[in-house]
Amino acid sequence: MGIGFEPAAPEERNVGIAFTENASRLHAPAGIACSIDGAELRSFASDGDTPQGHVPRAVLKPRSTDEILSLIRWANDSGTGVVPVSSTGRRRRGDTVPARDNVVIADLSGMNRLLHADARDKIAILEAGVDFGTVDDLLQPHGLRALRPLSPRAGKSVLASFLEREPPINANDHWDVADPFGGTLLVLGNGHCAPTGGAAIEGTLAEQLARGHRQMMPIGPTNLDLLRVLQGAQGSLGLMAWAALYCERIPTMERGWFASADALEPVIDLARELLHHRIGNALFIVDRVQLALLLARDAAAFNALCGALPAWTLFVGLSAGRQAPEEKMAWQQADLRAGGERHGVGLAESLAGHTATALGQRLRVAEPVSFRDRVSGAHRELFFLQQLDRAAGFVPLVRDGLTKAGLGHLPLGVYIQPMAQGVYGHIEFTLPYDPDKADDAQRSAAAWQAAAERCADAGAFFSRPYGAWSDLAYRHDDGIRSMMALTKSILDPAGVMNPNRLPYS
Repeated sequence: MGIGFEPAAPEERNVGIAFTENASRLHAPAGIACSIDGAELRSFASDGDTPQGHVPRAVLKPRSTDEILSLIRWANDSGTGVVPVSSTGRRRRGDTVPARDNVVIADLSGMNRLLHADARDKIAILEAGVDFGTVDDLLQPHGLRALRPLSPRAGKSVLASFLEREPPINANDHWDVADPFGGTLLVLGNGHCAPTGGAAIEGTLAEQLARGHRQMMPIGPTNLDLLRVLQGAQGSLGLMAWAALYCERIPTMERGWFASADALEPVIDLARELLHHRIGNALFIVDRVQLALLLARDAAAFNALCGALPAWTLFVGLSAGRQAPEEKMAWQQADLRAGGERHGVGLAESLAGHTATALGQRLRVAEPVSFRDRVSGAHRELFFLQQLDRAAGFVPLVRDGLTKAGLGHLPLGVYIQPMAQGVYGHIEFTLPYDPDKADDAQRSAAAWQAAAERCADAGAFFSRPYGAWSDLAYRHDDGIRSMMALTKSILDPAGVMNPNRLPYS
């Protein structure tokens, strides 16, 4: 079969609005499943943050690395853009919505196998389509479970989450921005495979495993670190076929604690002390609104919790393995109590009728819909990196901005995730709103962009720029665009990967 686009016959154009607009029939590389269903195509033309993008010409569904290579090389030959997607369900942030015409979707969600798991080294090799709804079931027979961000939805791809640098709540296991990646297999926009880290040695994956090799190192080959280059690139340089990920062993005992205070600063101080002493396998900070979003199942429960919960809470999940679990749990709890007393932070096993242990268990269960949307139906998010000791200064910037915009009645959630052993933190604001209330939706969009600009002026580092944040991320350093353009010219010279997504020129 030839490779390329062929004008559709007139009788073949009634396959939905998508192909009325695109008016072409796709001749995909042989062997790759291809869908031109109009409803499926339109589902990729928008997401929770992008009401309307471009309708793709087709959805191609590779099932192997060879098929991915065939797809990317065909795209280079035909001048067709490729938008990689590995998650299912309701997507957001706009990075998987085509930003131009003449684009196909590379749907990797069907590549959902666990290729290898090693309980001794706490590492597993996953394909791109393994999601948080299934990953722990795959790992459980091997005595492992996945590190994960804060309550990801079930259809979110595990590899996509960490390629986007979503921070894991396992703060004591986060040492570097590349965590929890080990070796990976990348397919670049230039049509070449690029194994990274511990995978960049002789032989296929099966041959490497047969020799007893483990793909545990993320950096390499030599001093080259393509993994970091592709992290945060939103599929605009290449895609990831599989990756080795560090996991955690399933603990013998687990227990959760809430550490609460009226001010944010003492809670942050306690969190940093616990990280210094490596106490807790899960650790994050939330205000009362964000905690209520995590706990509530409906609007009535959410409103009641907002009136009952403390202003700021540090969640600490303690765990112990097979060796002396009772003794380990006892000394961790003793150290936690002592730290709470030093910093004037109150400890509790439950708040407003909800136990911290039950919350920890719930965080392991991925649901189809984001917890941020359960109460109002939609939400806006704003997140960036900053030093933990400066986090408190950003809260009034956002809250005052909403009040001035006449949106002080909307609840504002705050989530702070210590990263790299507490060296810095992920600071995230959540604004739940009712999408059926047009006035709130329109005004909150403008107010949210203004809040992002105020945070940027105050020193917020937008390491994951989506949509309008791209300008905020790059405006303080004009030189970064030329470096990005050079990188694009090397890794994706034909510009086929997620075209027009990031400002490479």
